[in-house]
Amino acid sequence: MIWHISKKEILENLLSYRFFILTGLLILLMAVVGIVGYGDLMQRLENYEMLRPAPGHPNVIIEPTPLSVIAKGMEENLTRLHEVSVLGITIRQNQQSVNRIFSLFAAPDLLFTIKVVLSLVALLFSFDAVTHEKEQGTLKLLLANSVGRPSLIIGKMIGRFTLVAAPFTVLYLVFLLVISLVPSVVATADFWMRSLVILLLGLCYTFLFTAIGLLVSSLVHRSATSMILGLSLWLLFVYVMPNFGVTLAKSINDVPAADRIEMEGRLNTIKAIYERIQREKENPGGSEGRRMMLEIKNFTLRLIESYRPQMNSLVRTTKTILRFTPAGALHLAMTDICSTGLYEENRLKDAVVQYAGRNFDRINQLEQGEPEAFMYRRASLVEVLVSTGFVDLLVIALFTALFVVAAYVKFLNYDPR
Repeated sequence: MIWHISKKEILENLLSYRFFILTGLLILLMAVVGIVGYGDLMQRLENYEMLRPAPGHPNVIIEPTPLSVIAKGMEENLTRLHEVSVLGITIRQNQQSVNRIFSLFAAPDLLFTIKVVLSLVALLFSFDAVTHEKEQGTLKLLLANSVGRPSLIIGKMIGRFTLVAAPFTVLYLVFLLVISLVPSVVATADFWMRSLVILLLGLCYTFLFTAIGLLVSSLVHRSATSMILGLSLWLLFVYVMPNFGVTLAKSINDVPAADRIEMEGRLNTIKAIYERIQREKENPGGSEGRRMMLEIKNFTLRLIESYRPQMNSLVRTTKTILRFTPAGALHLAMTDICSTGLYEENRLKDAVVQYAGRNFDRINQLEQGEPEAFMYRRASLVEVLVSTGFVDLLVIALFTALFVVAAYVKFLNYDPR
């Protein structure tokens, strides 16, 4: 019986204007995402080849990941050039310029498509699943013909979900296939494994908003009211709560701006240089140069040690608050799985700081020899899931289960009259 109801839901909507319009928009958006993401990836690869330091040079930059096409996240920060010198660690913007007018328009990635567009499409396909049947008078007929309420609501849920999930899955696989065929992209087993996890995560997120649509359709008796209520919940979960969560986290943790920390380091360097000049006037034969270097090194380490705990506390608070929303949990999970999230940025910062500390004397010629080559590998999928990703996946699964059960229970008590 569930299969027949699901089939009925699919066939009734498959030839509708709603299906063609929403699916067409999804196809168009994913095509734009692929083209823009590919261009962005190629530019970062060119930047990497141009800025990659020669052997023995202390500058640090890591290679872009092709998974940034799926979730760009903090990839621009991760692939910037880190200059290690007596001034400490200076982060430079990528030197390949882009027309500034394009910065006015945020380039969408696949994360945006899933988080915002796909969730809205799922809601628009399911908001009238019950109310439309009631308005047409067919709901009473279905229930009078020995169709059980559990079978009816489950069948509707599966059918409406399939209308969104099937086109998206096909488009997503085509998207990955095209990206993998690009000469500059090496599609390893890790690439495909992460992409598969993201597909499953995206489908679970889609099913969540399908359940939300069915829930609001079971709460009211008119499709117009159901649409308004559904869009309100969508706006709350996708935009209001995540943005409010970030603002709340910043207000809880008062962390100084990175520019202020960098300025403090530069002022201390200027001060150390001035004091060295004064001491050399008084003692021309002393070893003031080495003393100055050590003062700068110690101050930089103290500055980092005081700043990083505050920043880590802000990141933890932000993650905790964002996990109270499905869109926030999805954003954290997808960026971490694609190695473009907060977890990867924290790993890279730790690696650069440790590298600068080990090679400070050689970089500043206080010790003979060339600085060691900077070696860095992005976190594996298993490491990401164990460290942070599993929590986000669990949060989305719990939200999905909650709304599925709520829609199921509410429909069991729905008045079809």
